Amino acid sequence: MNLSYLLENLISGAHYIHVTLLLGIIPLFIGLFFGTLISLARLFRVPVLSRVLEIFVVVYAGIPVMVSLLIYYLLYLLFIPNFNGGVFVVAYFALSLNRTVGLSEVIRGAFLAIPRIQYEAAYSCGLTLRQTLTRIVIPQMIPVALPPMTNNIVGGIKNTSVVLAVGLIDVLNGSSLPCTENYSYVEGYIAAGIIYWGISIVVEFLLHRIEHQFSKHECRTRA
Repeated sequence: MNLSYLLENLISGAHYIHVTLLLGIIPLFIGLFFGTLISLARLFRVPVLSRVLEIFVVVYAGIPVMVSLLIYYLLYLLFIPNFNGGVFVVAYFALSLNRTVGLSEVIRGAFLAIPRIQYEAAYSCGLTLRQTLTRIVIPQMIPVALPPMTNNIVGGIKNTSVVLAVGLIDVLNGSSLPCTENYSYVEGYIAAGIIYWGISIVVEFLLHRIEHQFSKHECRTRA
């Protein structure tokens, strides 16, 4: 393995870290928002909607993100091929749906971990449902949700490499660009792995710090 060639691939891939981060972060916030709505609708058994969402989550969770991405990409080529930035929209849409389904289960599990008596106690004090959620339930469920959410977020960032299938240049594609000159892709893939590993280490560190802060706050609150 040529170290200077590996360094060249590392530099090439590093130029596209921002693309990978955007493909990881934007679907994350979209997934958090809609995943929370889905989990609440299922938790409080909203008529008809909760059943529809339950079926949607079960069915969509069984579809690999690569398959859904390629389906949406082909639909884009068939119906709106001249739409500017359409490939990025397709990628964001596919990744956001995948993240929404995954996070909805994480958030629902965290909500279920809060004893039902907490709701009843809040209602007996005159709090509304919104006040109960924002003041009592959500502050308790966040520390419960953070550990599995960390795995989901890190996995989601690594899954952004699937955008290679629709021609977007991210860390994986960017790291292998110099390989087109001599068709030796080993260094390119190793460089991509190193960059993904570095991103994952930083993200996990930040999320563990957030988890630690919430844990300390929860301990002080209980004290």
